[in-house]
Amino acid sequence: MNTLKAYWRTLLLIAIILFLSLMNINKVIPDEVHLHRHFDKFAHFMMYFALSFVFFIENYRNKNSLRKFWIIFDTIALGIAVEFLQYLITTNRTANIYDALFNTLGVIVGSILYLLLKDNQFIYKLMLFKAPYNK
Repeated sequence: MNTLKAYWRTLLLIAIILFLSLMNINKVIPDEVHLHRHFDKFAHFMMYFALSFVFFIENYRNKNSLRKFWIIFDTIALGIAVEFLQYLITTNRTANIYDALFNTLGVIVGSILYLLLKDNQFIYKLMLFKAPYNK
């Protein structure tokens, strides 16, 4: 239960990513809407950028924190696993190596941004943490 409480933002993002990655996008975006040709790559990048950044912030606040390597490894593994799930269990989505690549790039950039901003208290206020944290 403590893990759920400590990482609820990360778990919520994972649930949103799974939902968006496995849903039938054709039912949401009408054919008349024309997005940029590679808009999905930007979406993949941003989803995993946000996931890794939030995961790092919650981990920083957690007393039993995970090693940075495992956060990066786990988020990259999730991105690759979701691509396999799209191939295995959906009929309307396909696995794409470039999607997995942009997932990975999002994780790397999110991790680097966290390392640059981890001591900025504004980030923790933005994430709705109640009190400043000094680790």
